[in-house]
This record gives sequence, C-alpha cells and structure tokens, in this order.
Amino acid sequence: MPIIYVIFLLLLAVFAINLPVQAELVERLKTPLQHIGAALVPDMVTVPSGCFFMGSPETEQGRGDNENLHRICIKSFKLAKYEITVEEFQYFANATHFVTDAERSNEEKGCWSYDHTAKSHWNWWEWANWRSPVKDLSLKSDQPVGCVSFYDVLAYIAWLNKESGHYYRLPTEAEWEYAARAGSATARYWGNNPDIACRYANVADKKKIKELFWEQRHECEDGQFFYATVGLLLANSWKFHDMLGNVWEWTCSRYEEAYNGSEEVCLNAKPDFDDFLVLRGGGWNADPPRVRAAYRNWSTAWARQANLGFRLVREH
Repeated sequence: MPIIYVIFLLLLAVFAINLPVQAELVERLKTPLQHIGAALVPDMVTVPSGCFFMGSPETEQGRGDNENLHRICIKSFKLAKYEITVEEFQYFANATHFVTDAERSNEEKGCWSYDHTAKSHWNWWEWANWRSPVKDLSLKSDQPVGCVSFYDVLAYIAWLNKESGHYYRLPTEAEWEYAARAGSATARYWGNNPDIACRYANVADKKKIKELFWEQRHECEDGQFFYATVGLLLANSWKFHDMLGNVWEWTCSRYEEAYNGSEEVCLNAKPDFDDFLVLRGGGWNADPPRVRAAYRNWSTAWARQANLGFRLVREH
C-alpha cells in the first residue's frame, strides 16, 4: 500500500474520532450568545429531577475522607451549558466599570496564579487578574474567566439579574455534582479511567511548553496547557461541557467536611471572612485524583485563583 495512502487513512481516522467535538464547537460558534440589555445571557440546559448517590464509594481510587456516599434527590433546574467566559464577564465590566478583588488587591496581592519565569511558579502575583490571569498568556474571549472571587461573582450575578429580568445564582454543591455525573455512578462521567480524560476535560496532561510540564498528570494530551475554549471538548451525556477540568467552579454552598445538608442549599447570608465555600470540578492543572465528580475543594469568599471560574443556575 503506498505510504501516502496510509497517511491519508490515519488522518481520516483522527478526524473521525474528533468529529463530535468539532461539530459541537462549530455549532456553538455559529450560534452567538443572546443579548438582553447590556448583558450576554448564558446558554442553559434543563437538568431533570431525580435522585443519585453523592460522594464516592470507599473503593474509588483517589477518594477523599470527606466524600461519604449518601442519597440526594434534586428538583429539575436549568444550568449553564458552559462556564462563564471572558467575553461575558467583559460585558459586565464595561457596563459597570467594576473593579475585581484581584485588581484591588483585596486581602492579598492580585490573584493566585502561575508565572513560568519565577522560581516558585504558583504565588500571589500583583499583575494577575481576570484580564491577565497567567504570565504571558494570550487570553481569548471564548475561554472561561478566572481570577474572580465569590464576591466578584455575586456582583456579576446581581447585574445580570437586573439586565436580563431572570434570576440567576450559583449552583449548590449537590446540584453541581448531580449535573456533572449526568446519570453516571463512575468516578468521572466518561468512566473510571483517568487516562482517557483528554477527549472530555482540559487537565494536567502530557503536553509541554518548552521546559514546562505537569509532574502529576493524565497520560494523554488534550492539546491545551492552560485554558481551553469552552465547548472545545466533549460534553457529558446531559450536554454540559467542562464540568471536570478547565477551571474550578464556585458553588453557593458552605463547605462542611462531613456532609450535613449544607450541600443542598446556598449560604443564606454574605460569607464571613473565614467562611469556606465549596469549589468543584478541577482546573487545567488538576491531576487524576482531583478530576473526579466527587472531589471536593473549598476556598474563602475573597480568594481568587487563575484556575477558578463559575457557571450559573437560572431559576426563572
């Protein structure tokens, strides 16, 4: 068989494997975000009512002690198909002249971020904010926004609600895990194998940038080192993208090490300085144990990270 024909067949196979991803991305790009007032409103998907087992079984690899398995029932709700993008947050910032906690250096300088030129890559960097979240990164408008605190997110939601006439909020921790699992009971919505993550999630993988690489990684390549365009990778079975990987996502639930019902409700008051809120999903630098549907992270409301963003629930 001529070598040129063999190469053609290999390229055709690669294209066929990635066809669902490409088709989804093309569809998203040709369907512009809807404007209401000065706001861009997120594309929502209805999550069906149902019950599931939240947490992880003791046999799950990478399991944490705070993931006790328990049954939760969820009422139907609408959740954003994608993480909120730089473009969407830009509309808010332009309309309100809002200055984020990172830009004001509230409590800490700038944002906890990654600087490849520094001896210690991760630190609080004064230059880091949602406009410039990672050193020397050319940020794109269709990538998820990062370096936003819980307080920044609340300001964005208040403005979006006023502009749109809808009622948006962050998901509870239970709503988030229910939507992320999308009916699955495995460690990840594609199964238990972390090394096929790269078709579904932008995570710490084998990709290198010059001398930069992730020491704890998935044995695959997703084509990205930092942020990925939302919708670039495959969705779960309920059509949600990036529920694992890309950026961590704020929830509205208070973090409690032992589940006690807080996972089912939003914090009913403005968080105190030392209150912990739940983060879910893992980011672009997350290793296999953190890229699981049950993995729980937490942060104070004023904190912000380059790999931390959000997606929204709409009640009406």
